[in-house]
Amino acid sequence: MRTIRIFTSILMLSSALAHSQSKINFEHGSWAAVLEKAKKETKPVYLDCYTTWCGPCKWMSKNVFTNDTVADFYNSQFVNVEMDMEKGEGLEIAKKYGIQAYPTLLYLNGDGKILHRSCGAAPSQLFISIGKTALDPSARLEFMSSKFESNKSNGAFMTSYISALEMGCQDYSAELSAYLGTQDEKDLISRTNWNMISKYVFDHSSREFKYLEDNQELFSKLYTADSVKNKIINVYSSAILSAVRKQDKATYKTLRDKIQASGTKGSEELILKADAEYYRMTDDWKNYAITTTELTDKYLQEDPMALNGSAWNFYENISDIAMLENAARWAKKSIDLYSMYANNDTYAAVLYKLGRKEEAKKAALKAIELAKISGDDYKETEELLNKIEALKSKN
Repeated sequence: MRTIRIFTSILMLSSALAHSQSKINFEHGSWAAVLEKAKKETKPVYLDCYTTWCGPCKWMSKNVFTNDTVADFYNSQFVNVEMDMEKGEGLEIAKKYGIQAYPTLLYLNGDGKILHRSCGAAPSQLFISIGKTALDPSARLEFMSSKFESNKSNGAFMTSYISALEMGCQDYSAELSAYLGTQDEKDLISRTNWNMISKYVFDHSSREFKYLEDNQELFSKLYTADSVKNKIINVYSSAILSAVRKQDKATYKTLRDKIQASGTKGSEELILKADAEYYRMTDDWKNYAITTTELTDKYLQEDPMALNGSAWNFYENISDIAMLENAARWAKKSIDLYSMYANNDTYAAVLYKLGRKEEAKKAALKAIELAKISGDDYKETEELLNKIEALKSKN
């Protein structure tokens, strides 16, 4: 009996501990009530801006907000509130504070003035670090913003400031332009300015990028040839794909010719990607198929996601049998590299379009099996399976 009582006590204690696990205590009143409480307790507010469809938001809620150390820190230092930015007061809050990425982590005073902000999922230690920054009057974004005008030529300060703006998903183009405008052209090659250019400059027509292009050899000697070439190709990539999506044919052609003439490593792959996207945007499926085949066979053979993407686009848009056989080959290669629900589903779909009933059925059943393990929604695969069953078997 004594043993039973001890065992029962252990179970009760374990249960109590499980139910008393620390978690952030979020307020449930109105926004006005939250601010009033913050004033009364002389604490800043931590506002968790989320949406119901945001995966990283759910991850933080499950794995970070329930961490004991996190909970102890945030409960002692902040008045905490979580708010769906697409419902109720969240709609106005999102508009007022310019919330465009989720999760956004906002830190405010009792008057609703932003002290600091960050965005994106943060693991426990980083989340605490962000909170500590928000509590430090000499480190948070509010302070840095107030010092911008008097420090806009200070490379060290501006590096930290622009990084903080980026972490908060804030537009930093005006601040970057203001800083670079204080720098003589000959000073653009300094370590601080190279770091600025390599991280933040993406305008191919800017003075800074043109200087980098014109002085590639000098930059390469100081900061490695690969890093310089990668920066140049990344800027062109951003520019040409932007022109393609805007269907700005003149800019697209000008950039294409310039990239082709540059001979920069990676230029051929970039041109193929841009061409494929251009043909897709203009519904030129014949040239899209030809270009994507060259791109995928030359450059994407070790990337399971890219192979799967090319195969799925062919399934949706291409009817030519020879081209569809390429799609089947890519989907199979994707599976060989990393088998998952998505690429097995794609393989089944392509095989169905090719009329290869038994192979398509096998692939669809495999996709459903994997979906049950991973938790993916396989309703569309079941619908595809019904279509496959209706196919007449080939002789």
